[in-house]
Amino acid sequence: MSDPARIPRHSRRAAFRWMIGTFFLAPFVMRVAAQQGEIKRQPVESSVLAAVGYDAGRRLLEIEFHSGAIYRYLEVPEKIHTRLLAAESKGHFFGASIRDKFRSERVKPRTAK
Repeated sequence: MSDPARIPRHSRRAAFRWMIGTFFLAPFVMRVAAQQGEIKRQPVESSVLAAVGYDAGRRLLEIEFHSGAIYRYLEVPEKIHTRLLAAESKGHFFGASIRDKFRSERVKPRTAK
């Protein structure tokens, strides 16, 4: 490896800025971006799901469970949202077609009983 004293000062400064942005600012920016623009959810009749919301522009499906937990599923096609709302058993459709099929992030943990 080369001697750090031989690396030009401006290169070290640029590397330092990159490290700060990557490790400290990026997670914060991602968290703020995820919180912006809440998704309006509508109540659904289900023994598992309490409410469902969808943002077509961002392709985000947000599901609130009766436990109080809220999860946001990423890159979900609009037809999945439509089929979920039309499903006779929303909990079964969720388990078969959404859970473990799309990346997700927890928006709110379940409430303690």
